[in-house]
Amino acid sequence: VSFWERKEGKGSMEVRGKMIDKPHYIRAKKVIARRSDDNVEKENSNKKSGTKNPLPSSNNTAPGSVADLHVRDTNEEVVFPRVYLGKYFEELEPGLRIRHFLTRTVTESDNVFFTCLTLNPAPIHLDHELSKGNTTELSGGGLNDVGKPLFNSMFTLALLVGMSVPEATHGTTVANLGFSEVLFPKPVYPGDTLRAETIVLDRRESRSRPTQGIVTLQHVAYNQRGEVVCKATRQALMKKR
Repeated sequence: VSFWERKEGKGSMEVRGKMIDKPHYIRAKKVIARRSDDNVEKENSNKKSGTKNPLPSSNNTAPGSVADLHVRDTNEEVVFPRVYLGKYFEELEPGLRIRHFLTRTVTESDNVFFTCLTLNPAPIHLDHELSKGNTTELSGGGLNDVGKPLFNSMFTLALLVGMSVPEATHGTTVANLGFSEVLFPKPVYPGDTLRAETIVLDRRESRSRPTQGIVTLQHVAYNQRGEVVCKATRQALMKKR
């Protein structure tokens, strides 16, 4: 809070490896005000009852004690605890392979909704009559896929990256810097079930951000037949421990 006020609170800034902006500042002020009000109430209550504050000073608190919990409770991260599952820069060593636990069966409603939401009028995603002939011309289409519209590949890409988040980048990524390669070797149709894997290809420390590093990740999506349906290579700005 004091750092933000000294800098006159313009835009956003990085403090101890964390990005803060005005909403963070406002929230922190509310937490401080609430804790201050609680302390005043306790002091007034103690004065009326003639008892002293049962909690020792913060300098004499033992780790794990009630007093220690009270002191640490003034920290916003304890007031609003978060759980992060992703890996930090140091843990993402080149060659690391991660098999993700999330799987997803894509549906026709997924395809129609996403295609319309993104204003994509391509009939290969929406027109069943056109699809009767189209699926036979695409490699990888099984007998059960004849007559089905082709699943929107942009949804496939987004789903692949999303499935990779829990074990790879959940809460430990700062930003997605871009994709250097995206491939769709086999088509996806409504009813296919997809799973994902991630391989760490490379990493380097950021030259301008000492608390962060850049990691190159390759995400791969497979269908229920074990065929690769999407392969995406991207660069992510990751937090260090």
